Amino acid sequence: MELKVIGEVKQKHGRTILEIHEEFEAALEGLTEGQWIILLVWFHLNNTPELRRTLKVHPMGDRSRPLRGVFATRSPLRPNPIGKYTVKIRKFLNSRTIEIDPIDAFDSTPIIDIKPFIKNLDCPPV
Repeated sequence: MELKVIGEVKQKHGRTILEIHEEFEAALEGLTEGQWIILLVWFHLNNTPELRRTLKVHPMGDRSRPLRGVFATRSPLRPNPIGKYTVKIRKFLNSRTIEIDPIDAFDSTPIIDIKPFIKNLDCPPV
């Protein structure tokens, strides 16, 4: 399996910026300011054999809460440390640099994919 990093998250002066690599610039065509997107990142700081073996965590890191399986939490400790954010594009700063709503990803977090948020696909009826 091959995973391609398409860019990096940058945290600059309280702003969250997506810097997309030049070779993927054409893939941004059709995205617009104000649009909601799903951002997939690789939690690179948790990419160690030991951390990737973590199968149970205290939700939100709160040790007063009982341990739960990582698949029942949003913990960044996972067998595949993939993070998912649903965010709004605030502004295109240039053809491959995008300001989005703030997220808690660290500076230089690798971006592995961007998808448009589509309500009827991403919010199934209850």
